[in-house]
Amino acid sequence: MKNKKLHICLHLISDPNWHAGNIYIFNLISAVSKLEKQERDGIKLSLATRNIKEVPADIQNLLDQIYIDSIFVLGFYKILSILPAFLRFKLFNFRKIDFYYPPGNFPKKWIFNWGGWIPDFQYKHLPHLFSTEEYNSRENRNKNLAEQSPILAFSSQNALNDYKKFFPSNANNAYLLRFVSNANENWFKSDAIAVQQKFSLPDSFFIVCNQFWKHKDHQTVIQAMSFLKQKGIEITVVCTGATEDFRNPDYYPSLIKLAEDLGVSENLKVLGFISRHDQIQLIRRSMAIIQPSQFEGWSTVVEDGRSLGKHIFLSNFDVHLEQNPPNTWFFEMGNPEDLATKIENNLSQLNAGPNQKKEEKAFLENQYLMKEYGLNFIKMAEKSLN
Repeated sequence: MKNKKLHICLHLISDPNWHAGNIYIFNLISAVSKLEKQERDGIKLSLATRNIKEVPADIQNLLDQIYIDSIFVLGFYKILSILPAFLRFKLFNFRKIDFYYPPGNFPKKWIFNWGGWIPDFQYKHLPHLFSTEEYNSRENRNKNLAEQSPILAFSSQNALNDYKKFFPSNANNAYLLRFVSNANENWFKSDAIAVQQKFSLPDSFFIVCNQFWKHKDHQTVIQAMSFLKQKGIEITVVCTGATEDFRNPDYYPSLIKLAEDLGVSENLKVLGFISRHDQIQLIRRSMAIIQPSQFEGWSTVVEDGRSLGKHIFLSNFDVHLEQNPPNTWFFEMGNPEDLATKIENNLSQLNAGPNQKKEEKAFLENQYLMKEYGLNFIKMAEKSLN
């Protein structure tokens, strides 16, 4: 490692409509913490947040320092951002930060080095899901990041390729940083059966861990349940994730009506937004994950499944094919009959978890992948300093 002294400050995204944003930061903190002593030597890792209550205790323990971004601090940054570049001295870097990630929209020449992050370009591929105002907001934000970011991270090669297509003149600042879900050792000490019973779920079930947004495509899962029922195969599907979609408020009620019309509503268990702990335990207890999404930047639930050694029924969207986790059966995206066929053909291989042998194997692999992720992030931070 080239670094001798490197203060990295991560910024907690804190978007109530996007809980995966916080998980992304927590996984990154865990990845850096898993580096060997000689690889971590000289690195100070801090976190800037508006609300310390959003940071779990086990994550806090991995940090050297936590900063509370008060109204005063945010106002100070706002004032600095409107000053001419030559007036922004390193003197104003009172926290002595070397690399800040991921920011909102800082100017290119700032009081410290920083890196941006664009998870995906969903609004470009599925514009019908966005209002004109929201489309323009994302486009303007990404245009600003493209022009201003000293270095700009992408979670998949697919998203990076999109960036080169949509912003070709700014492609030199792009950096591929695929994230990994941290397999927390405490996950495997919890009682998954107790969590199943807490929610009054049957012993055998599949699980879908997505917000009820249109591109997540719960409809395909519900229709697949109907195809299976027509063949005399009844499966239970548990859904976790917020049921509100501010862009399509009628979407969730339409899915519930679809399940009722197809006669599978009793086998569809919608839990809504639950704690990360309970979600992980239900994934462990499930027979398999179903991930039908039609668009992802890099799917968190796929990485969760990889870290837990779970079987996954996965739509053949480009990014899912890029992730390509083990123990996976791909089905044609948006094709409920194909999903039903894949489930029927492989049902005999599936049992309720947890599966200790598969979890142990996945955990060992995860520790290696997390270290690689941490090293790649440090390389990105160092590259921004050059």
